[in-house]
Amino acid sequence: MYMGASVWTFLRRQPGELRPVAQRAVEQFISKAGCLPGDAEGFVRYVQVVVNLQNRRATEVLHVGFFQYRVLKNGRLDRKHFREIMAAVPEAAFGWLQLTKPPPGVVGAEHRFAKRRLEHLNTWKPTRDELSKLRVLVNHKAGREIM
Repeated sequence: MYMGASVWTFLRRQPGELRPVAQRAVEQFISKAGCLPGDAEGFVRYVQVVVNLQNRRATEVLHVGFFQYRVLKNGRLDRKHFREIMAAVPEAAFGWLQLTKPPPGVVGAEHRFAKRRLEHLNTWKPTRDELSKLRVLVNHKAGREIM
């Protein structure tokens, strides 16, 4: 019995429109100067759906992420914006491991603000219509209802 996971990716070129895109294309966009079309606001927005596989068939959705990255007019990743995102990651992920405690009466919440900033920089919130379309796309690709 084969078990594993797969990542399905859908590009949002404009509000309400979701289309499958190869995960490899997204990886090349982020790491190897590949190109993806941006939306009217200058972002590449996409959905990653991680599915559980049994016997090479999707059986359940494990995670859904809605990501966005600023894009240049030529379709390449805006590296300056990407560096802003990467700069927010350590504090958002590990800020709770404070080396020094805040003074009495002060709540150490910097990591919460960093996490919120990171979410603001690299995630987007889909509309109900987009969630419905995503559900249809995922269930169609799975050949059954898993979302």
